[in-house]
Order: sequence, then C-alpha cells, then structure tokens
Amino acid sequence: MIVTYMCKTCGCSFRSRDFGNIERFIDPCILLLLLQDSSYGYQIREDLKEHCGHEIDFGNLYRTLRRMETDEWIRSDWKKGDGAPDKRIYSTTPEGKEVLADAIISLERTDKLLHRLFEKYKKVKKSI
Repeated sequence: MIVTYMCKTCGCSFRSRDFGNIERFIDPCILLLLLQDSSYGYQIREDLKEHCGHEIDFGNLYRTLRRMETDEWIRSDWKKGDGAPDKRIYSTTPEGKEVLADAIISLERTDKLLHRLFEKYKKVKKSI
C-alpha cells in the first residue's frame, strides 16, 4: 500500500516510503482478539501489542472501536466494577465475524503477492 500525504509547507502531495503498513490492519486484529474473548479498551491495547505486534495510542484505539461499533462489527456493554471504575466491554457481532472472515481471505491474497515479490527480489538481487 502506498499512502499519499499532503505537505504541510506548500500543499503538494508526496508518497510515504513506508510500504510495511496495511491500511486498517488493526480492524481484523481487534475482531480476532474479541472473537476469542470479550475485552475492554486497555486490555485490547495490550493484546494488540502482544499478539498482533501493533502498538496503538488510546485515542486511535477508541476512535477505531467507535467506528467498528457504528458499523455493527462489534458491540459494547458496561460492566460494573466492584470498587473499581465501570468498564466498557467489547465483543464481536455476527457481522463482525463475517468481516473478519473476508479480511482473512483478502490478507491471504496479499500475503501470496508479497511472497512472490520477495522471491523475485531475492533472485534479482543475487544476479546484481
């Protein structure tokens, strides 16, 4: 994926050289985590770091969770805390499970394309 940005100085567009980011990769990661077990924001953030290798700040995480809830991929309910603050617990909906299955199919295709590129690059690199 190539991301195009707008220059803050003059407004021209430029392309990032960071090709390692997959747009909205965080969505299937969250859906997978919540498919395994319902969870709350702080724990989701920790699990993303541990299991998906993705670190996200709280602002982006909660914006993503709200968008996913608006899209009806996840739902949330409040859990009363025993002497602790209440927690919003997120879980995957049936539609979220379908979205995850579609995302996995798409990511598998991307994985195959990337491996083809890597193999071709290794062959070309050996010859130069």
